[in-house]
Amino acid sequence: MTPAAYERLQTRIPLAAVAIASWATIVAGSEQRKLGAFCSTDFWIELSFDKLAFAVTFYSPANLVGEWLLMVAAMMMPMLVGAVGHIRARSLPSRRLRALVLLMIGYWTIWFAYGFLIVTTMLAFRVMQTAPIVTVALVGAVVLFWQFSPAKQFCLNRCHSQPSLAVHGISADLDALRYGVMQGIWCCGTCWALMLIPLAMQSGHLIAMAATSALLTAERLEKPRRPGWEIRWPSTIFRLVRFRLNVWRSICRYKEID
Repeated sequence: MTPAAYERLQTRIPLAAVAIASWATIVAGSEQRKLGAFCSTDFWIELSFDKLAFAVTFYSPANLVGEWLLMVAAMMMPMLVGAVGHIRARSLPSRRLRALVLLMIGYWTIWFAYGFLIVTTMLAFRVMQTAPIVTVALVGAVVLFWQFSPAKQFCLNRCHSQPSLAVHGISADLDALRYGVMQGIWCCGTCWALMLIPLAMQSGHLIAMAATSALLTAERLEKPRRPGWEIRWPSTIFRLVRFRLNVWRSICRYKEID
């Protein structure tokens, strides 16, 4: 194994472990999941403004926050490979762990704040109407508008940014923290609309989460391009899969010849 390959494993394995553990926790506790129920149509159909305080009391804010952060960990950890790798490559070994912690603090602070905005958006959809089909239509319209907008591409481009980082002193700490914050902002800007899809679905929530996570990860493999109104489709992942399949077929044919 080359040093570069070993370094990539040092980055990917911990992130993959966190994502897998988060998915396992979500699946194990899917029947007790409160975040989806809190945002679900069935719950809000019969809920009036007078009952809102009771609903917030019944669904503990701490539990909702915990489920939201668990959902983010399951879906977003694979997309931090580039940022974590950049921190590891640009930090001294003696400061590497400290820089990674600061990166994560900045990143998770932004997602924590975005959680309130996203859940509030879902609640606004619920309060405005009573028919489930209307919620699906509203969420779909928001997702499609943002997905094909120049702003989405701009945020996606910025997710690939790797700024210079100071090596010593408080400047190094501030740079790592700032990098985490900016990664969180651009990641939220890229993902927030698609994150509405799992929250909008009470049944099939896990399937929607998995599909959304796969799409977001595939999008991150795309190269930056000029922002504009266009239909975007993550083609890179399909080219990679096709390449791997061709390699595997070639190996199989070579073994058959031998």
